[in-house]
Amino acid sequence: YICVMHVIGFAVFFVYLRFFDQKLQDQFSDLGLHPAPHALYLSISSFQNNGLCITPSSVMSMAESPFLLGFIGALIVLGNTGLPIMIRLIVVVLQRRAREDSERRRALDFLLEHPRRCFTMLFPAVHTLWLLLVLLAMIATLTSVILWQDYDSPAMHGLSGWAKVYNALFQSTSIRTAGMNSVDIAGLSQSTTFLIAMMMYLGTTPVVVTMRFSSVGQQQELDITGRLEGIDEEMFVGDNSLRAQAKRVLSQDISFLVLCVFLICWFENGKFSDADNGHTLYRAGDVYGEFTFFKVFFELASAYGTCGLSLGLRDQVSSFSGVWTIRSQMVLVAVMVMGRLRGLPDSIDPSVRVKLQTAPAGEKEHCFVHA
Repeated sequence: YICVMHVIGFAVFFVYLRFFDQKLQDQFSDLGLHPAPHALYLSISSFQNNGLCITPSSVMSMAESPFLLGFIGALIVLGNTGLPIMIRLIVVVLQRRAREDSERRRALDFLLEHPRRCFTMLFPAVHTLWLLLVLLAMIATLTSVILWQDYDSPAMHGLSGWAKVYNALFQSTSIRTAGMNSVDIAGLSQSTTFLIAMMMYLGTTPVVVTMRFSSVGQQQELDITGRLEGIDEEMFVGDNSLRAQAKRVLSQDISFLVLCVFLICWFENGKFSDADNGHTLYRAGDVYGEFTFFKVFFELASAYGTCGLSLGLRDQVSSFSGVWTIRSQMVLVAVMVMGRLRGLPDSIDPSVRVKLQTAPAGEKEHCFVHA
């Protein structure tokens, strides 16, 4: 699946950039870029949700290319938050195409009946449906807010009505995990950027919550839905409910993040004072100011969500944190590491847990089997 998606991504990007969009070809030529390496880099960055681009302005040069933005957005979803959904869909399709009473059919039946015993990112049907609904709801919410608050904002200046819609949709798809931007984030309203910061903080929380909720002990048997047999009401109550797992994921690093905010504000106190005294070099008309607490908050939310978005400073290429002191940047690195690790299981996952089974008498070999 991963290899196929990368190959498809590279082929689509290369063909489009090489043969279909002369305006983009001219822009890339001016920057000294060639379609092949750019297509390869963009396909990997999109599917892996890295958010990096060879071009200096992310994918803003593609703001009027709905096909490219739509395909990049699809790769972003399929490589991260939509990965469990696609894996189960692939298994279902293979299971239905398999011949009855074949070994392949039995293996796929077992995989669908006991998904969390086989793979960390394969969930029971009801949990996969819940994940799909949450994903669509979050994308729809952020798209609506961007169009409501920023339809006529500076970030959307020069775009047609239809272009504003698909750029808002792309930003809603990309912002939470990948961090690519097709419009100037610093031109959006503060209400929108605050919601963006919250979405980055959430990040892959729905996937992590589902993974932890569907994880079960080694010695406990699962029913066809992937839950423990005889337990029907623990989905929303109890220590392993969706509510409890979501609360744990969202609050597990709060103390650490508060400490990081305090340290950065302490280390950057001089820059806050200079900005407050009117020593500003930031471009006129910017609602976020030069050096403000909100920009620090946004940078930390982006770091914890491992997104890479920034409100920037002046017209420099680097992000807002590029003008921080070394001590503050090291704190930000710690936040990124912590954000990257928050998606790990609480303990050894049942899909990778094994036990040693002694071979029958007369045999010297041992075999590893799933618990």
